[in-house]
Amino acid sequence: MKSNILSIKGDFMASFKDKNQDVSFFLEAKTSADIRKAIFKLALPAMLEFLLMMLVQMIDMIQVGALGPWAIAATGLAAQPTMLIFSVFSALVVGTTTIVARAVGAGEREYACSVTRQSFVIVLIMGLVITAIGIPASGTIIRLMGADVDTIGPGTIYMKIIMAGTVFTVGNMVLAASLRGAGDMVTPMISNIVANVVNIFLNWVLINGRLGFPRLEVAGAAIATSFSRLIAFCITLHAVYVRDKYIHISIHDSYQLEPDIMRNVLNIGTPAAMEQLIMRGGALLFARLIAGFGTTMFAAHQIAINIDALGIVPAMAFQMATTTLVGQGIGAQKPELSEEAARQSTIISAIMMSLIGVAYFLFGEYAIRIFTKDVQVITLGKKALKILAFSQPFAAIYFVIAGALRGAGDTKYAMYASAIGVWVARLGIGYILADLLDMALAGAWIAVTIDMIVRMVLVLRRFSGGVLRESNKSQ
Repeated sequence: MKSNILSIKGDFMASFKDKNQDVSFFLEAKTSADIRKAIFKLALPAMLEFLLMMLVQMIDMIQVGALGPWAIAATGLAAQPTMLIFSVFSALVVGTTTIVARAVGAGEREYACSVTRQSFVIVLIMGLVITAIGIPASGTIIRLMGADVDTIGPGTIYMKIIMAGTVFTVGNMVLAASLRGAGDMVTPMISNIVANVVNIFLNWVLINGRLGFPRLEVAGAAIATSFSRLIAFCITLHAVYVRDKYIHISIHDSYQLEPDIMRNVLNIGTPAAMEQLIMRGGALLFARLIAGFGTTMFAAHQIAINIDALGIVPAMAFQMATTTLVGQGIGAQKPELSEEAARQSTIISAIMMSLIGVAYFLFGEYAIRIFTKDVQVITLGKKALKILAFSQPFAAIYFVIAGALRGAGDTKYAMYASAIGVWVARLGIGYILADLLDMALAGAWIAVTIDMIVRMVLVLRRFSGGVLRESNKSQ
């Protein structure tokens, strides 16, 4: 980053206050109540956005699930390798958010916009490459996932269509990351709300063939998903190109590669990308383990994953708010604000996630019944959610503290924690419990809970060592 990034210039700060009141409020916070107010200003829009995204995923599964357990398994088998592929872009997403947040905290608006331009161009090029490779490889990937005969065909079709929309998916990811780094959680929220409404409508039209359209089943769900991501991309792109945002780029700007900027982004983002690859790779092998128990077992597993994805929304929202505020506090040379923001976010998130855990334990069966009428799937899914209930407070603490470490640029340690948690606890213990001890799905989800505990302990140790203050000294 530029050597003068920590010099707060008056003209930049004036613009900063005009365009980003939420952030200036945080940097001027005097009490814990002020900090909590700043946290909620960022977390609530993100929470609404994630909630709607996860609800749409659940509605997708409900609509696809009406076709039968084979359809749930087919889309689930395609989802794991797809998420693994998209995790490659985490280097640019996390690096962009962190560097932009620090630049905003220091009042360096032009630098934040330059980072956005560089990341945007690189991610589009990478997206085209991934599309060219991913479409023809889809069938092979689905077979390697251990799909049964009844899921290979639809799983392959689903993955090919999702791969075709890669450029829109990753383009929106990096632009939204930059806006969030600047404290703008509202624009990504709006883009995803509109896209999700489009997704739900097209699912209704295309899966079962309504309004004169053919019945496309799983392929229809994939088309709806890819088209909705195109809509989100267009809205976010319009925001940074046309609207008067703190982050603004223009077609007249220079898009020549700036190695210093990309080096700064990738220095922070590459460990985050490795972390995602570790997690997604582990999730893929974990799904492969469950798939070996048959379509019914995997359908129950996939439903539990989708319900958990909805339940984890508060932790994700507070993680994102924490990453942004920690980065801005360090950029403004106020590490004490960063530390207090992390502590307050952790407390709030842990309380909310504990309540969600209680809901899983008491009412999980009713949630499973929304997705399927299959008695075996309901029984298996209910047991999985009861086990998952115990992991919620641990997950809350891990998510927020890991977000604080990322905001401080300490992405390597979060990577180490994920590697140990996923590959030793989730996969190692999961294999022993699920396969060797014949506990099947119950054993696998016990391992998930152990994974969350391990990761929580590791990141808490790092945070309590004063890493945020050390990060500030190194700027």
